Amino acid sequence: MMYMKKYFPAVFLVLGLLMVICFPAAASDQAAWNIKWNSNGSLDETVTIRDQNIVIPDNQWKTSRFDQGLILTRHINNWQEYSRRGDGLPFELSQKDFWLIKSSTLTMKEQVRPGSLYEQLADEGGTRLSIEVPGIIRATSAQEKIDSTAVWNLSTGGVITLEAVIFDGIVLGIALFALGAITIFIIFLHRLRRVNQLIAQEYSLEKAAEEFARGDMEEQEK
Repeated sequence: MMYMKKYFPAVFLVLGLLMVICFPAAASDQAAWNIKWNSNGSLDETVTIRDQNIVIPDNQWKTSRFDQGLILTRHINNWQEYSRRGDGLPFELSQKDFWLIKSSTLTMKEQVRPGSLYEQLADEGGTRLSIEVPGIIRATSAQEKIDSTAVWNLSTGGVITLEAVIFDGIVLGIALFALGAITIFIIFLHRLRRVNQLIAQEYSLEKAAEEFARGDMEEQEK
């Protein structure tokens, strides 16, 4: 009996590893929908679907297959263009523009296009949605928030909202370039002023008079 108790922890560990290896699908999402919101306003969208019979109504997706399913990817210029696509998430964007930042709010609309990819995945259940923003998430209804990424489980229902402060990549880049140019110009003026001071000290009239007087004294000593 003591011999068996000694090896109980090792037996349970082996059984746990076997369950994870033999039944990976139970521990993974059936579908993962990821949107990467870039600093220039564009969107990179990736949908990974496992073991589901899904109809792809939009031919603008780039598709690739793997052993257990399908991967869909596409690049969209901005949210305005995204909302015109009938096969994406039914998001509505409201935005307030400031100088270097934008205050943005994403809200999922209740009306869903029949037969869309989103409706199919939402009905199947087990779909995980993540949105990565180029800024700071102020508030969200997501079940999980990791740094600048909000994560939802679409099968749980509820309102999906996301409020974020977005950094304008183009304006920020121009501002940083202008700041760098101004800094370099200030450093250049400072060094130019220093060189002028050294030149003035070296070739001033007072310096010339001292050199002339020193020459006279040397001649008199000779």
